[in-house]
Amino acid sequence: MFHCKLPMNNRIKVAIVGAGGNGAQMAAGIAQISVAMQARGGLPLHVTIYDDDRVSTANVGRQLFSPADVGRYKSDVIAERTNWFYSMDWVSEPVRINQKEGRYSYTDFFRSDIVISAVDTAKSRLDIEQSFTDDRYKSLPTYILDVGNRTRTGQVVLGAIFRNKYQLPTLSLLYPEITDDDFQEQDQGPSCSLAEALQKQDLFVNRDVTTSALHILWDMISKRSIEYHGAFINLETMRRTPLKIDRATWLRMNPDIEQYLTED
Repeated sequence: MFHCKLPMNNRIKVAIVGAGGNGAQMAAGIAQISVAMQARGGLPLHVTIYDDDRVSTANVGRQLFSPADVGRYKSDVIAERTNWFYSMDWVSEPVRINQKEGRYSYTDFFRSDIVISAVDTAKSRLDIEQSFTDDRYKSLPTYILDVGNRTRTGQVVLGAIFRNKYQLPTLSLLYPEITDDDFQEQDQGPSCSLAEALQKQDLFVNRDVTTSALHILWDMISKRSIEYHGAFINLETMRRTPLKIDRATWLRMNPDIEQYLTED
């Protein structure tokens, strides 16, 4: 059992990086979690969505967007829709996380308690993770929940970084050999139509993968403890393999991982 250290008397700050197939599904579930926490007497989550991509016609139907959304920033659409539907105060930042100009504020991003990494490339995943390895000013760890997929498979891995050490290993720590080649199926450029997009990703792979991620997130926030910090999903075989919170398991995946982990 791993006990999650999250703010008790303040709103939990969540950053969703990427508002496409996985990011939009995660946003919908996170809104439900926020409503559920308020129903239990807790505070709503403070959510900021980062994505500089705009809705295309190929996104309508496979991702959670309508024809009326085409041409608008995905982050704007999701934040506006959630705020209208649930009377929340979500914030949209239509930028990339490595972009320093404009409205983007590194300060707000670094203050996140939980970061949802729903991006397309290994480089983007590493950029997000490395943003927090030097964060020495927070009294609590930053949790990075990576959600990724290929055509009919996907993975969810929750990592925890505190004072330049890992309490839970991230995806890149478990798979140090990972490269952008591993995500080519996920990031194959824009599609001109929904039919073309479905040749790259199955219609419900995002929903299947994000369901596991949302279960972990719900336990983190509502119970403040988790037994597993990830899962691997295969729609071809209909198998879901949980990732144990276990040093022996981590060492089998990466024999050099011990040097990066905290003692507790």
